[in-house]
Amino acid sequence: MEIFVGTDIESVNRFKKLLLSKNKLKNIFSELEYDYAINKINPEQSFTGIWCAKEAVVKSFGQIELINIKNVEIICTQNCQPKAIINKSGIENLEFKISVSISHTKDFATATAMLLKK
Repeated sequence: MEIFVGTDIESVNRFKKLLLSKNKLKNIFSELEYDYAINKINPEQSFTGIWCAKEAVVKSFGQIELINIKNVEIICTQNCQPKAIINKSGIENLEFKISVSISHTKDFATATAMLLKK
């Protein structure tokens, strides 16, 4: 078993500015991600956290499979644990498990992804 880790940190202000252009956000995030974040009390923090998680997942895959940010969707499970879904053909041939953690403050968000490949 191999372990790969990715991490990312971003300024919340970057996404606070993007809130002025909903179309840009809709191009960056999936419909589920957008609907989840836009309905939060502080949507800019949620968008930033989701973005960080997507970036962390891409980085964790970096040594075994090239994926891009559009291939990654971060969803909120029933207990609001973030879950990464990889939407890329051929990826189903890889045996892996991925765990994601997101944290944010008023100013920054960060996320870490741990990929276990069998």
